[in-house]
Amino acid sequence: MALLAVLAAALAACCPPAVSGAAEEPEAVHVQAPTFAERFEGAWRLVAERYWDLGGLGVDWDEVGERYRARLDEVESDDDLYDLLEAMYEEIGDQHSVFVRPQRVAEVRRTYGDLPCLAVFGAAAAMPGATLALTYPAAGLAQAAGGLVTDEAGPVGFGMTEADGHPVGYVRVPDLASDGVAEGVRQATVRLERAGAEALVLDLRGNPGGRLVTMMQVAGVFTRGFLWRAVLSWSLPVPYPAIGEPATDLPLYVLVDGDVHSAAEGLAGALQDSGRATVVGERTAGNVEAVLPFCLRDGSQAWIATGVLAPLLGATWEGRGVEPDVPVEGARALEEALALLGEGR
Repeated sequence: MALLAVLAAALAACCPPAVSGAAEEPEAVHVQAPTFAERFEGAWRLVAERYWDLGGLGVDWDEVGERYRARLDEVESDDDLYDLLEAMYEEIGDQHSVFVRPQRVAEVRRTYGDLPCLAVFGAAAAMPGATLALTYPAAGLAQAAGGLVTDEAGPVGFGMTEADGHPVGYVRVPDLASDGVAEGVRQATVRLERAGAEALVLDLRGNPGGRLVTMMQVAGVFTRGFLWRAVLSWSLPVPYPAIGEPATDLPLYVLVDGDVHSAAEGLAGALQDSGRATVVGERTAGNVEAVLPFCLRDGSQAWIATGVLAPLLGATWEGRGVEPDVPVEGARALEEALALLGEGR
């Protein structure tokens, strides 16, 4: 009903009622553009109403609002306002939430993933079924282990190595945001098993994360069932399953380090918690906030962390990361995994 009311209000605002009398000209309706102050309040209120854990921020959002509101007298143009809002959102400090001026929307969407944007009519409107992103916008990706990647399936690199004379398939996943990642993992896995691999290594080191749906599809290459839940600020927890038919039941080792973020952490953690994989390396970043994009009327966007990813049962990985089964320096994770496979573990 609330959504219908919002839509009705929007229609009423955009469309004047019919005027009786054929000879009469309809009276022009002038809609006053929102002031800088009104646009500021809308952007501030989105965080106040939709951020998943305001109490956990390192700042008082009310105090932040007061401080930046006092600078509105300095705003004389759209660019001045965008500068102010970008700086205010930086105070959130979660490495996910960001205010995006219209000129940067395309760039940011390439980084976070091309998600449906939620229109904002005055107050924030969020739909419980909306798609989330879990990307941490890292500056760069770790390079694949030298010499192991001999083939590619889309953005995914793969090849064959060995452990004590036994063939082992190696799959390098640089991110979970690029088009074709999930299908690339599936193709690489099938081809490696057909080539004789007796076990698989999934290398997530340096992976900045990406889309929830891609995480679910990659997990579905190796296992099935409900593996995660999203803890949201605006609805009951939402469960998420692995998607697709498993392509292999070979022993699986997942390599991680401190630069594994977001959906990549969710992938490693779910494969570990389900007993499907052994995780080797360093504790992951503990940065699994789920992001929703909100579209503002002036073409700008607000990407806000409205929830966190967690196992289906148990505490979220936010703030603690995925603890590896076999802790070792990230640079030595592959070597350690192959040693374990050589020992038959």
